[in-house]
Amino acid sequence: MRWMGALLLLPLVLAAQTKPDDSCAISGQVSNAASGEPVRRALVSLRRVDMSPGVTNIQVTQTVSTDAAGQFAMAGIAPGKYRLAAERNGFLATQYGSRGPGKAGTLLTLEAGQKSSELAIRLTPQGVIAGRVLDEEGEPLSGANVQVSRQQYMQGRKQMSRTNGASTNDLGEYRVFGLAPGRYYVSADTRPNPMLPLAEEEYVTTWFPRATDTSAAAPIDMAAGAQLRNIDITLAKLHTVTVRGRVASEVRPPGGGENPRRTNLNVTLSARNAMIIGAGFARGAPVTPQGTFEFRGVTPGSYFVIGQVNMQGKYFTARTSIQVGGSNIEGITLAVRGGVPVSGQVRVEGETTQSIASVHMLLKPAETGGVVYGPYPTQQVKPDGSFQMEDVSADRYTVSVNGFPEGFYVKSAHSGNLDVLSNGLEVGAGSPAPLDVVLSPNAGQVTGTVLDPKTQKAAAMMMVVLVPQEKERRAREAFYQTATSDFSGQFTLKSVAPGEYRVYAWEEAEYGAWMDPEFMKPLESRGEAVSVSEGGRQAIQVNLIPADSQ
Repeated sequence: MRWMGALLLLPLVLAAQTKPDDSCAISGQVSNAASGEPVRRALVSLRRVDMSPGVTNIQVTQTVSTDAAGQFAMAGIAPGKYRLAAERNGFLATQYGSRGPGKAGTLLTLEAGQKSSELAIRLTPQGVIAGRVLDEEGEPLSGANVQVSRQQYMQGRKQMSRTNGASTNDLGEYRVFGLAPGRYYVSADTRPNPMLPLAEEEYVTTWFPRATDTSAAAPIDMAAGAQLRNIDITLAKLHTVTVRGRVASEVRPPGGGENPRRTNLNVTLSARNAMIIGAGFARGAPVTPQGTFEFRGVTPGSYFVIGQVNMQGKYFTARTSIQVGGSNIEGITLAVRGGVPVSGQVRVEGETTQSIASVHMLLKPAETGGVVYGPYPTQQVKPDGSFQMEDVSADRYTVSVNGFPEGFYVKSAHSGNLDVLSNGLEVGAGSPAPLDVVLSPNAGQVTGTVLDPKTQKAAAMMMVVLVPQEKERRAREAFYQTATSDFSGQFTLKSVAPGEYRVYAWEEAEYGAWMDPEFMKPLESRGEAVSVSEGGRQAIQVNLIPADSQ
């Protein structure tokens, strides 16, 4: 195989490209972030992120193990840019220079002949949550599904995101490991057995210690390496209902013919305003040869029922919303139809020599219920700016324009008289009016420096966020921009649409928190106001918001 030959020749290629005097060396120590003790037998890897001429599509990696003192050393390294990381069983993998596990580290730049020593990597020991799942009489439940979740932001809303999980054994015991420090919420559930007779009450998803609503879930704070035991959950029973209906496919294979095989037809039930995201919160049900389906043990709330067909790698969906109360719901009908074309034109306002050939259009379902089948509809524009997306399923979409040249911004996007940037695009049984997208080459730009108010020095590697101030833009992610200050504390925000903004710099902030009005309310005055005009260039200084002051 050619790639194996390339790997065998790689050391020779690098040796030929690197003179003996140019080779670099690094050394350092891996320690326990909680105790400060050295970590022996940790696996330390050095991965090159830029490639020398003539060496392509191969990641240049060196790996060593730490000794009894946690020390490591590597020699014969070609000059270049690298990522250095360490991992060890019982710890969380961490990059050199990062602020914690799962966060990006510092790029290690090695010049010709450089010898870098005393590189330190602090590994955080993993946390563990363990306990039992019990029924209402205190008896252990085997095979129960346990999920450990954290709150995170999605489009400005704080939601439960499931991060890890386990199943209970025959004693009702579970153990979830590999957890980073932070605040967690634990839930358990067991699905109704379709072979058993219907019951008026069923076990429902229950949050520690015995809450059926996420708002009443008790938080569990995890310190580095903590072993939290006796996190027992007693499953609660609630009155539940059954949801029944029929789903049919009207999608035809290319060239006509019969409907796709029944195995390509699926149906899913998902919470409409999902407060939980991630695998496991949506439910599927088998579809009979007659197209009928049934969901048992459904608790009150708002849901989407989604029918889906996979036809030769293309996905077609139909959805309907339902409100579940105290009675069974019967007679839901879903007809999954083939998609329709969505076409349009991207044009540039005024004169420009820049090509827009790299621009592509993207449609994202506005309400997914947390369930997305297949890739989003997307299409790169032709040289003349025209585009057409085929087989777009009936749904409401948000419209995104990506890949436009630096210094451009999206000035407007309409389908007929509808502003699709503000209102989204409704796709039904027929194609919508063609999209008319106007780009302007006169975007604004904001540059600046992040200053640490404690030290009065520039702050490097800090998150900088441009936050729109107009009410109609605050809920639209497209008007936000992020950057990271460089080693001199400087940042640049390019291709900024004209408008009113504030610029914030955080030492530590959860991604997307700046779209949450409640999070931003006490911080409003700590951002630097900036007004961006067409083609305007603004230079500002932003004070860092320390992690301990939020």
